[in-house]
Amino acid sequence: MLVVAAIVRREFQVQRRYPLSMINLVLLTPLYEMALPALLLGSAFLVNGSAVGLATMAGTDDLAGWLGLGLLAASLLVGAVWGVSGTLKSDRDTGVLEHSFATPVPRESFVVGAVLTGTLFTLVASGVLLAFAIGFLGASYRLTGVLLSVPVVLVMLLGNCGFGYLTGAATLRLRRPDSLVDPLTTLASVFSGITFPLTVLPPLIRPLTYVLPTTWGLDIIRHLSLGTTPLLPLPYEVVGLAVTSTAFLLVGRWAFVRAERQVTTAGTLTQF
Repeated sequence: MLVVAAIVRREFQVQRRYPLSMINLVLLTPLYEMALPALLLGSAFLVNGSAVGLATMAGTDDLAGWLGLGLLAASLLVGAVWGVSGTLKSDRDTGVLEHSFATPVPRESFVVGAVLTGTLFTLVASGVLLAFAIGFLGASYRLTGVLLSVPVVLVMLLGNCGFGYLTGAATLRLRRPDSLVDPLTTLASVFSGITFPLTVLPPLIRPLTYVLPTTWGLDIIRHLSLGTTPLLPLPYEVVGLAVTSTAFLLVGRWAFVRAERQVTTAGTLTQF
């Protein structure tokens, strides 16, 4: 834990010099690429100020509140993924990575530290945005539901850490990981139901979204905080969240350890 804390402290010192870059990644990118277009388009189809279609499909007409939670889930995922990608790429480009990996600390500490850094930035930025949605857009959340959502978010973070491990593996193996990481992260966010109810998807495609921890975590949070209709009975969704988060964490860790061992053995750790 001391090693992870040291890495988080280092990343905060780095990001303090480039705050606009992190704010753009964890807040502005999900905002202008997903939430804002969906909010404006959804507002265009309001009937007497009510999101009738959303109420029919999701069980709530609180469009701003519904999208606000979607943005939170998307930002958490983007923050974890790009925290790892940015840290490893920067360290490799500056020649720090080889020295860091030569220290007698677990290599996974660098991934976990980067995920925590990105998550902390995300929580602060998303908190500001949710406060804006409540104060100016009329979003309304149940206080008890928000409190009950805290452990759900923590379990989601395990799955996000798995995404971080996978990103770390891709960054170590590939010369240009952005071409893979960027579109896959966007697809994972979109098909978690960030900007549209998953019930609009064809029945053959919808089960594919069930492998994503953010699908279950976001659906549970919306149900607790807004009273939306869950995709499945709540106990099944809790099991789905736990299973998928654990699976992503284990598979991601395995992929990262394998990639780190391969590039270290081959002597290609700092090649790009």
